[in-house]
Amino acid sequence: MSKYYFKAWNPMKVSTVVLITYTAIIGFIHGVGEILQAGSQATSNLIFALDVADPEKVWHGGLPAFTLIPDFLISGIITVLISIAIIVFANLLIESKYFIFFPLIFILLFLFGGGFVPPFIGIISSTYYAIQKRSSMNTKQPTLLRKLFAKLWIYLISALIFWLPSSWMIGWIFPEFRLQISSATFIMFDIFLPILILATANTKYTIATNTI
Repeated sequence: MSKYYFKAWNPMKVSTVVLITYTAIIGFIHGVGEILQAGSQATSNLIFALDVADPEKVWHGGLPAFTLIPDFLISGIITVLISIAIIVFANLLIESKYFIFFPLIFILLFLFGGGFVPPFIGIISSTYYAIQKRSSMNTKQPTLLRKLFAKLWIYLISALIFWLPSSWMIGWIFPEFRLQISSATFIMFDIFLPILILATANTKYTIATNTI
């Protein structure tokens, strides 16, 4: 494998960009939902991006969020703009020394109605990548277990990409079933899967750089 080709398809870089884009899309959905509630004033700083009668009876829970501005239109516009900025600046700055400050943009996303999951995934992925860029590579001979773990990367990241549209499709076609599995899928896809993607990407990157 050419080192130039590998640099372009660095699994750590690819994973970070995919995860950041994933969070930006979810943040964008929050923003659009809030804009559609234009004219409404929230009664507290905790809001629901989607206008539903009972959030506990829908699988997405109304997309709960926190906002410093309890005005749906303003919060929605800011959230949409931040989500777009995340995608643009992630691609511009990911190889820059300034990327170490990138997690701060996810704090803004959290503060202005971007939900809870997007900032969580965004902060973890961007911080992890920034730290790994500065750390020295492990030059130990990889074990069979580590090699097998690294091979999971492509399947895990594919599962995340596939899950985003399919989760909404399942929720639309089978709302009751989607509601029943919502807690399990939240833990699996929104918490554990992003962490596993980063861990396997780092393992794959370490093994590959030691063999180039």
